[in-house]
Amino acid sequence: MLCVRCQVADAQPSSVRCALCATYPGHPRTATGANGAPAVLRSPVALGWATAGLFAAVGLTDLVSAVLDLRLAGLVGRMADGDWAAGEWAGRVEQLSVWTGHLWSLVYPASIVVFLVWFRRGRVNAEVFDPHGHTLRRGWAVGGWFVPFANLWLPRRVAVDTWRACASPADRRGTWLLNLWWVTFVVDTVVSNGASRILRRAGELDEIARAYRYVAYSEVFSVVHAVIAVLFVLALTRRQDARAHQPWPPAAPGPLPEVPDAPAPGKV
Repeated sequence: MLCVRCQVADAQPSSVRCALCATYPGHPRTATGANGAPAVLRSPVALGWATAGLFAAVGLTDLVSAVLDLRLAGLVGRMADGDWAAGEWAGRVEQLSVWTGHLWSLVYPASIVVFLVWFRRGRVNAEVFDPHGHTLRRGWAVGGWFVPFANLWLPRRVAVDTWRACASPADRRGTWLLNLWWVTFVVDTVVSNGASRILRRAGELDEIARAYRYVAYSEVFSVVHAVIAVLFVLALTRRQDARAHQPWPPAAPGPLPEVPDAPAPGKV
């Protein structure tokens, strides 16, 4: 049996509506925008929390790595000053750092995959709310991240359009959190790559100690970016979910009340 509301999906066994129409009552299941293909409204809540949780895990591993790298920098510095007894401790700390790196290499790619799925779902949902308020097609929600140099601008453009499409008439907050997330993302990418190159080029012990400090500082900034990314993901997820539960379409303002004409002044 088809859903009595959208006439597209099968109704749930215990209801006459499909799962989506039961979750978002009063909303259209699909909308056709500039892409030509229908945009389907799906809940972003589960994906949003999964993305935020993985970003938090990445930030935690970065924090542990920063502590270990600072400790390692101090031990290598002592070795540069002639205290070779610190070498044994440096080896143990380096082993812990390697294990932390292995954990990061598992969590970080998973966070990227889940984030891209969440980001595209948010973009498609935004097309239901505002079919013609987007400057880029929905495919750029994923593809824009993989275009060299253009990936410094395209994903932000998609995010801005998505953020604004989910705004309710009573909610006109600016994009300061989105901009802060994007600025920290760009800076974190540049700083992390620069610190990694310095570490690879370091040869002497004092250079290695200095490079480990730079890496630790970049990891601390990565923690800051991870916190801001979690806040942004949860904010956009709540924004979309709230927009989905509002009456659809927004009620048009009623006619203005008629005001009777003032009586003509009497003759004096």
